[in-house]
Amino acid sequence: MPPSRLLGALVVAVAFAGCGADDDPAPAPRTEARTQTEPPAEPQRRAEPQRRAEPQRRLARSRGGPRVRTVATGLEVPWEIAFLPDGRALITERPGRIRLLSAGGQLRRRPVATVDVSALGEGGLLGLALDPDFEDNRFVYLYFTTGSGMVVERRRFARGRLRREATLVRGIRAGPIHDSGRIAFGPDGRLYIASGDAGQPSLAQDRSSLNGKFLTLTARQYRGRGGRPRVLSLGHRNPQGFDWQPGSGRLYASEHGDTGNDEVNLIRSGRNYGWPDQQGEDHGSATGPVALYPETIAPSGAAFVSLPGSAWSGDLLVAALAGEQIRRVRPGRRRPRLDRALFAGRYGRLRTVVEAPDGSLYALTSNRDGRGSPREGDDRVLRIVPPAG
Repeated sequence: MPPSRLLGALVVAVAFAGCGADDDPAPAPRTEARTQTEPPAEPQRRAEPQRRAEPQRRLARSRGGPRVRTVATGLEVPWEIAFLPDGRALITERPGRIRLLSAGGQLRRRPVATVDVSALGEGGLLGLALDPDFEDNRFVYLYFTTGSGMVVERRRFARGRLRREATLVRGIRAGPIHDSGRIAFGPDGRLYIASGDAGQPSLAQDRSSLNGKFLTLTARQYRGRGGRPRVLSLGHRNPQGFDWQPGSGRLYASEHGDTGNDEVNLIRSGRNYGWPDQQGEDHGSATGPVALYPETIAPSGAAFVSLPGSAWSGDLLVAALAGEQIRRVRPGRRRPRLDRALFAGRYGRLRTVVEAPDGSLYALTSNRDGRGSPREGDDRVLRIVPPAG
């Protein structure tokens, strides 16, 4: 889990036929999601403690509905945003740049790093995560596509630059579609890596492949020389967002289906999520989704609202590309207790949403990725003040 989330506690011009979800510009559904009826199992690891704000820090909350403003404009397909302890933020751009956003919302023109990527199709510079001990070691981790496959890399942030230190993971195939790309630190201190099927569905069920899986690295690996990750789960098509539920520590993830059948899944160790053999409502012996969207919304980055004092506290927010919305999901035992669209059609394609240290939410648009309709100023960083509750 990025350090900014810990601070709050204390304080991708190409369309690909037939690849579904992110590649299908179908409109957003306006109905409640259909869901699997099997109740989730108990967490597979120690539950994360309930996170609380500093007693004297006032969190960003709106007395009416949510308030949204544009913080920065002119980005080129931004993919991830992560907050530094001092309130600044790092933003990845898919062509291979990392930009710095000041605590006051000013976007530094010169990148803090450029990364040699293969930006074919959906590939390029994707995920970024800060080490749980970033304040001491200044480590930043990147996830991106190269000509030979996906790479997880460690860098060190010093004197306003990100300098490369080590390549930690190789062996994840890359393709023009379904590269996933999200990385994040869990409450257990492990680095979690989501991988897609790279447009080769059979890889998701191939136990010798790292594709179509959730993977983890230990601290010894990600702070050392890396190594082969542990496979946590398999049978995934293109998961692009995940986060841990406050209190329970359960891992929830968004995933692109095949021309619809987008999902939110509860990720459990050792489980098979069915792709490409099962999808939709009937997953047979595989583990099915806890929320299902028969019409394409193309869910991407996801984050729980972990800080108190908001009507959205405890809810999972999922940015949607084709759906052009943020999905607000309140997980339940058998089905979501709430599942509705926020900001539908207002800002175009949305790539990710994260919670800032002050309790506001930051979202990135993805209208310059070749599938959207860019507006003046795109792509942009949005700051959302959630409603009080």
